[in-house]
Amino acid sequence: MFSVSELTIEQDNRPLWQNFSFELPAGERLGISAPSGYGKTMLGRVLAGWQSCRQGRITLDGLPLPKRGYCPVQLVPQHPERTFNPFRTTGNALRDAWQPDDEQLARFHVNPEWLRRKPAQLSGGELARIALLRSLDPRTRVLIADEITAQLDPSVQRDIWQQLIHESVGAG
Repeated sequence: MFSVSELTIEQDNRPLWQNFSFELPAGERLGISAPSGYGKTMLGRVLAGWQSCRQGRITLDGLPLPKRGYCPVQLVPQHPERTFNPFRTTGNALRDAWQPDDEQLARFHVNPEWLRRKPAQLSGGELARIALLRSLDPRTRVLIADEITAQLDPSVQRDIWQQLIHESVGAG
């Protein structure tokens, strides 16, 4: 169970989320929709442990998220290019997380050749697919997706969402 209790997030002393709470059982999905500027990206960063909050508690199966090492709550950010080291290949970044097989690469429309390139040599959509695949490490229990398909063509968007649904059903 992924639990968020009485979470308050502020930016520049302006409250974005106040006393926000929810529980998400394993295998369930939750969508959060709000206009631009309401702090959805900030919320995702806090839920994944990338950023702290003013108050509140975030737990997975009753335990706080780890401060070091692998976190089973993964965020695929709206701008994945900011999460890659520009001096390393995307394949090295992916292998730091886990090693997907050729079938997994194909299901998420990732050309194996892209893994030999550095981030600046790929398009935003190509990087978005690699960032998503990187977050699907078998240890991932909660996936937070911040407009992850915005940089993709409509046909690829549909396929990616179908694969994510398939992955979540398989994970239980």
